[in-house]
Amino acid sequence: MMTEKSEITVYGKTYRIKTDLDSVNPQDLADYVNAKMHELSGGHTKPSTIDLAILTALNIAGELFELKENVARNDQTSEADRKETESKARHLVQMVEKELKAIESSRGTA
Repeated sequence: MMTEKSEITVYGKTYRIKTDLDSVNPQDLADYVNAKMHELSGGHTKPSTIDLAILTALNIAGELFELKENVARNDQTSEADRKETESKARHLVQMVEKELKAIESSRGTA
């Protein structure tokens, strides 16, 4: 990972940041936060910028926690699917072995 300096703008203010994110563009993150802040500021009363930043952080944290929960749920489902597939495969192998034994024994008596 390489630390890079970037200049981003969020809610009309420019920030100089250092980032070591390889797969994410810092401006994409800033654009996302900016959009969330504008979305949340669209109500009748205008919160202070700091209140708006905290509300935005809480909303994004909520999204993150929801995604983590979905990933964990999918991992559990995948594990259950894998175990079911293994069980079916074992059952099929047992059926084939049983049929092969039946064929072998019928040839031996024929």
